[in-house]
Amino acid sequence: MGHELVRFDFPGWPDDADPAWQRHGKPSTNQRLLEKFRNAVGHGPVDLFFGYLYSSVVYPETIDVISQSGVPTVNFSCNNVHQFELVRDIAPRFDVCVVPERSALADFHAVGARPVRIQLAANPRIYRPLPEPRIYDVTFVGQRYADRADFLSHLYRNGVDVRAWGAGWQPHKRLDVAHAKAALALIEDERLDGVRRLLTTRFGRGSHYSPREAKNPPRKGVFTPDVAKDKIAPSEIGCTIDPSEARGTIARTEVDTTAFGGPRLLQIELLKMFSQSRLSLGFATAGDSHLADKRLTHLRLRDFEAPMSGALYLTEDQPELAEYFEPGTEVLTYTDRADLLDKARYYLAHQEQSERIRHAGLQRARRDHTWQHRFSELFAALGLRERT
Repeated sequence: MGHELVRFDFPGWPDDADPAWQRHGKPSTNQRLLEKFRNAVGHGPVDLFFGYLYSSVVYPETIDVISQSGVPTVNFSCNNVHQFELVRDIAPRFDVCVVPERSALADFHAVGARPVRIQLAANPRIYRPLPEPRIYDVTFVGQRYADRADFLSHLYRNGVDVRAWGAGWQPHKRLDVAHAKAALALIEDERLDGVRRLLTTRFGRGSHYSPREAKNPPRKGVFTPDVAKDKIAPSEIGCTIDPSEARGTIARTEVDTTAFGGPRLLQIELLKMFSQSRLSLGFATAGDSHLADKRLTHLRLRDFEAPMSGALYLTEDQPELAEYFEPGTEVLTYTDRADLLDKARYYLAHQEQSERIRHAGLQRARRDHTWQHRFSELFAALGLRERT
């Protein structure tokens, strides 16, 4: 869109309860952030400070200092329907908070923040149909948690050829090519922070944060502190997986998924899977809310990435989805396990109709749901001009 980006990296998902992070990591990270920002301002005008920040990463006072420069400040967050606490302390300090979920807006208003509802999207240069044969009937790529295993197991027990890949779908690790790729996928998604988190969770020692990291200069890259990758934003980081899920705090139900579960996939394998699958599944349930009186749901990056990749996308019914796609014409939805089974059987048996929906979803995603569209909305809300 014609803007020069100055990128600032920091350890992903730091733990506020970690003494090392509190004593060394957080102060040093904030100091580096201010130094990076001041250096950028010193080299020319800065139009926008855009962050993907949690309260565990940045002090409210740091945002105050940046705001005093006169540069508009914006923070993006997601999973807000059940994780607003992660940004509660810093949200009021930004000029604008980008919030995808309509149901979360009231929480931001309640603490004096200024939310602007701008939805998630996908990058058509990354997410696009690939010349792959259709070799799978029904697939899901993503972490196992909540009652996802119950839904997929219901399909499997009723004769649907379903496959799942991601963290938690195989109870026992094996030393083979697939699991070697899965280890690479973990690093691809989360870099060394993911490896450190995994070792801490598995062996109960070490720290999610190393003080040495604060001394490492940030990689070169409107001004954007961000934990997500600039090249590809995988569907199971950022807005589709939250820190509590990543640390393994959500209990896994005892459903055996060995017969249809596989390890993590590399990003290129995920992209191929959309084209290789006759049906690509999605879920909308947030955290472990399926165990509560009210199930919380929200849209995911996958809801835009899958149609953008040309998938026939069948996802859990979510009220806000109809604002962006026409259910039954551009995407498909299910309400419970029985409905999921019925829809899977029907559309696997009606491929011509399935292809029409697949094509319509692709066209809608390309027309309306790119990140260029979303940032145009943001720039308009801030009164900023797009550069061409």
